[in-house]
Amino acid sequence: MDNELRWDPIRYFVAVARAGSAVGAARRLGVGHATVIRNVAQLEARLGLRLFDHVRSGYRLTADGEDVLASASAMDEHAEALLRRATGKNPAPEGLLKLVLADGSLFDPMPLLQRFREAHQAIELALEDAPDGAEARLASLHADIAILVTNAPPEDLVGRQLARVRLAWLGSRDYLARGHGDEPRPEHCDWITWKLGSSSEIDDAWHRGRLRRLTSRPRVVMQAARHAEALAAVRAGVGIGLLCDHHESGLVRLPFQEPRDTFGVWLLTHPDLRRSGRVRALFDFVADTSHGVT
Repeated sequence: MDNELRWDPIRYFVAVARAGSAVGAARRLGVGHATVIRNVAQLEARLGLRLFDHVRSGYRLTADGEDVLASASAMDEHAEALLRRATGKNPAPEGLLKLVLADGSLFDPMPLLQRFREAHQAIELALEDAPDGAEARLASLHADIAILVTNAPPEDLVGRQLARVRLAWLGSRDYLARGHGDEPRPEHCDWITWKLGSSSEIDDAWHRGRLRRLTSRPRVVMQAARHAEALAAVRAGVGIGLLCDHHESGLVRLPFQEPRDTFGVWLLTHPDLRRSGRVRALFDFVADTSHGVT
């Protein structure tokens, strides 16, 4: 009888337990959800245990699953730490550098990355838009560096601030021309809100709090998934939004109470990865004030 217990099914089991669904685990691991389901089934068959109950909301651990998870999580953490330390010891500034990026409509990293590529042509950049899972992707080595917009960077990551993002009330000229004028009354306006990730400082409640400083009963007509969608809606004339204060063609900065909030743009990595040649190359590059971003 084969007594070997393979690592992959354990890793997939831990990912499903943490995500609560096969789809969430697949997204975190960068594989198809069928691969996740197959590996979990293999582990259940190998152990002779049912590890999950399938419920409407996803996967719920059974009592046996809870017992297995305690040991499997410890194994997963040790394996990830081993890989991070091994990766971090590679000093050569070459190879694939994997970055998780914040919403590009809030902060455009491309000018910085273009100059970095000119200086380090042996490094290939792989970009991913996954702001909600940045911390997990760094810990599991599915990313090397994250560029995030936040005032509360995760405590177990290290990094430096690149810039500050300032917000302003913006509307399109077409929207204002439809009976609102250059100085619209807040109680008569249509408002658009957006989120900065699933658990961040900016969400619908944050927006409504600032809207109530302008009018007691703001008329919110759209809750956008993120800043990029809100910006597109404002450009299309759906309503007015509190957006990144770019000099947007066709948009007007409105004379409402000036919001005081600003948000940091952070370059972050896991402590075990900061000695990697590729990671260190980018951090050293932005540390030079001549390459900094404001």
